[in-house]
Amino acid sequence: MSSAVPAKRRDPSRSERPRWRRRGALSAAAVLAALALGVGILASTGGPSSDPGTSSPTPGGDAHAPSAGAAAQPPPTTEQFGASVNRLFNDHADSGAQIDAQLQALAGTGATVARSDALWEATEPAPPSGGKHRYDWGFDDVIAGLLAQHGLTWLPILDYSPSWARTVPGLLHSPPASASQFATFAAAFAARYGPGGAFWREHPQLAALPVDTYEVWNEPDNPEFWSPTPDPASYVDLYLSARDAIDAVDPTARVIVGGLTDPAAFVPAMIDARPDLVGHVDGIAIHPYGANPSVVLARVRAARQVLVTAGLGGAALYVTEFGWTTHPASALGYAPAQARPGYIATALAALGHTDCGVAAALLYTWVTPERDLSDHNDWFGIHPPGGGPSPDSDAFVAGLREALAPAPRSNLCG
Repeated sequence: MSSAVPAKRRDPSRSERPRWRRRGALSAAAVLAALALGVGILASTGGPSSDPGTSSPTPGGDAHAPSAGAAAQPPPTTEQFGASVNRLFNDHADSGAQIDAQLQALAGTGATVARSDALWEATEPAPPSGGKHRYDWGFDDVIAGLLAQHGLTWLPILDYSPSWARTVPGLLHSPPASASQFATFAAAFAARYGPGGAFWREHPQLAALPVDTYEVWNEPDNPEFWSPTPDPASYVDLYLSARDAIDAVDPTARVIVGGLTDPAAFVPAMIDARPDLVGHVDGIAIHPYGANPSVVLARVRAARQVLVTAGLGGAALYVTEFGWTTHPASALGYAPAQARPGYIATALAALGHTDCGVAAALLYTWVTPERDLSDHNDWFGIHPPGGGPSPDSDAFVAGLREALAPAPRSNLCG
């Protein structure tokens, strides 16, 4: 039986952040710009690929709940660091040269992982025909290729239903009507971008950096992104279906629960809905936003305790978003511009040396347009949109250096 997340205070600085400016694949201009940079993406086809997929059930509710699947993967032995780059690709506002320069700057910090949406709505805009899926990989190919060119591993967020696959027609962030349809997309994505995937075979000029970790949905406990009401039972079915499908393609992959804003409420509700989830979760992503680094760390500690209590103590934590906006001062998640560099350096350094089982820490976000002083979404970025260093990006470098330096673990989680 479905159970709903208890009501909680909405944070407009988080829930209203744009994820996707325009439907469809990345613009032709951006693809051509990427080609001009020598990436060679799509060169073999002259355009976005449209590959037939495998057959799957007709869109609609799934008849049977998925099994719990394979036992959980062990936590990674090393922690990764990076930043979100979703605004570079989702906004369709930057040229190929601008995107290239921003990714070069991110890679120059020592970051090794970049998080960005793998939008189902962009990749499969039309429903299956004759039991066959057809995928347009143009949007995803550009992301995979440009990140690989700069030595950045993609942490994709598999998210957002196309119009034909939504539980609530016309609702932008409606969950999928069919977990199996979403899982088919997830498997096709893994077959293309995972180890030995079709994308890497088609582009041998790139040093292959296959996807090894997949985040299933973004903030499924936030009604802005699982609309109109989060449903832990439905999300568990989606997670397990996707995990099982990806595991069939790549048994070494880690499939993690999408970044949670309130793990204390959502994780126990998931376990109540599916007790067999215990032992079958490769990791839990969290978004521990807070007014300052102390609050961020306190929320990481609280999330670890939630997992221990729920029987998921062996699951790794992935901090896939944390950060601060500098405008306007009334926004939740605001930090004064003069304070933010210190917050970034302190939080990153601390996240690199906790005893909380953190597998990755990714700042939100690398760059935003910095246009409208009244729009908090435009001011989370730490690297100037026009290029060049900033106190924030310098602090990111310093914090990352400390996070990677040998040091004793702090006794944060006990």
